[in-house]
Amino acid sequence: MPTEATFLGGLIFGAIGLGALLFGKTTGSVIKMILGAALLACTYLITEGWLLWTSGAVLTLLLMRWKE
Repeated sequence: MPTEATFLGGLIFGAIGLGALLFGKTTGSVIKMILGAALLACTYLITEGWLLWTSGAVLTLLLMRWKE
């Protein structure tokens, strides 16, 4: 059973990842699609709360900072 922090982190970063994946698909940005898929995958593969929040924050910052 996931904790509240893990559930909330999965919900937030999963939504960001899905949005990035769809945005990257419509604009043709491969890097944004990869980062979105990585965010989605990390919500399923990481079960520790602190590690999920850390990796999700890093991937989200990379997604925001990436300029093409």
